[in-house]
Amino acid sequence: MTDLLTPKLLEAIENKFLAEKENRQLSWLERSEYNLEVMKFRDALRRSEQQVKVEHLKFRKQHEQKFINIRKIMMSQRNESWEEITQDFRRQYASIPSDDEEAKAEFMLMLYNKYYFSPTLIGNIVNKPAKTVWLWLEEWAFENEQLKG
Repeated sequence: MTDLLTPKLLEAIENKFLAEKENRQLSWLERSEYNLEVMKFRDALRRSEQQVKVEHLKFRKQHEQKFINIRKIMMSQRNESWEEITQDFRRQYASIPSDDEEAKAEFMLMLYNKYYFSPTLIGNIVNKPAKTVWLWLEEWAFENEQLKG
């Protein structure tokens, strides 16, 4: 975001702020510079958001493909149907003590990171709405980025 705040944009914002503070109108040139810089900023922000969306979609497709491959491998290794495997994961989750939030979190992260389960499938296993699982995963990822930085 700070890369998008160019010196010209900051100068144009400062000029507008000073004009408002002094109760005067911006000159035609100052107003044009301000509008141009704001337009450039909005365009750059829009392009940046689109790039993030494309990267996110690419990551989701890769994650989904990894899940499909892992699922096939698990079914052939265990010689079980997919329903039996998910039932086994439900039993494992149910065996975690209800007050052990850390173990529950580790289990959900294992399903997401090791087995590439979708938040919807994780929600079905742990009996929570998919949106809740999504939000929890996003919060966990944000907190861990904070710890790294």
